[in-house]
Amino acid sequence: MVRELKTRYAGSVLGLAWAFVQPLATLAIFYVLFGMVLAVRVPGLDVDHGYLLHLLAGLAVWLPFTDAFGRGIGSLAAYEDFLRKQPMPAEILPAVAVGGSLLMMAIGYALLLVLCLSQGVALRATWAWLPVLVVMQVALTYGLTLMFSMAHFLWRDVGSMMSFALQLWFYLTPVVYPLAQVPEKFHGWYLLNPLACLVLCVEWALLGMPMPGSTPYALLAWTVILGGGGWWFFRSMKSALGEAL
Repeated sequence: MVRELKTRYAGSVLGLAWAFVQPLATLAIFYVLFGMVLAVRVPGLDVDHGYLLHLLAGLAVWLPFTDAFGRGIGSLAAYEDFLRKQPMPAEILPAVAVGGSLLMMAIGYALLLVLCLSQGVALRATWAWLPVLVVMQVALTYGLTLMFSMAHFLWRDVGSMMSFALQLWFYLTPVVYPLAQVPEKFHGWYLLNPLACLVLCVEWALLGMPMPGSTPYALLAWTVILGGGGWWFFRSMKSALGEAL
């Protein structure tokens, strides 16, 4: 994991500082476009710069996920020759991609907590749920990365398909817009989106924003299904991986 972080920023002038620059630049672009130009407001969040806090809560979930998933989905294919020459548990390679995203996740949540305190968001007991939500986020990310890294190795079209799917997935997740601006008849559909459930739970825990009552149960179900299911799929297809190698 350390080697992956070093090689990721090797040769760049800013080096490890890119781990800070990239999420901050993304945050600034979306905030200027949606928060200032389109003047999106967040009902139920009565603090200064409420949209900024909502946006950062969503990006703290989305950016580490896409960073880990984007790098992890091709990890088996990228190390195909290495796996052929040096037998090792193949699960390590997707885990390295997920581990490499933890720095970005830590930066996002630390910045969110600092802004919450500076903008007058009341410290509440629900903040204690944040470590649990972070563990769920890592489990979801690792399960999906395991599943799709194996699928991409066996069927190379999967990687191309997922690049388009992630673009659609982003706009189906309440990151740049609050769920309160979506007609209530569609709220139930968001429970079918694991990242939407995670974003809503983070906003509830840290910002006190309302969420559909069944969201925590949906998130728990998705964590078990995708975390455990991704592990099971990867393990069940290792014989096919061995044959392909």
